[in-house]
Amino acid sequence: MDIIIKRILRFKDVQKLIPFSRSYIYNLISQGRFPAQVKLVEGGRGAGWWEHEIQEYLDKRHADHITD
Repeated sequence: MDIIIKRILRFKDVQKLIPFSRSYIYNLISQGRFPAQVKLVEGGRGAGWWEHEIQEYLDKRHADHITD
């Protein structure tokens, strides 16, 4: 059984994994092609991404690349 640790990544952490610009990431989010952000605190301004959702995105991109 795999244990998934729930962690929220901030933009700089996401950008280390996926070197996209901020505007490109937000464009992909608006198109439904990239995981949406979650608020760190309800009603707050800070936001981030669930680490497991970013990893799933990378895994899918990798699988798509291999099958092309």
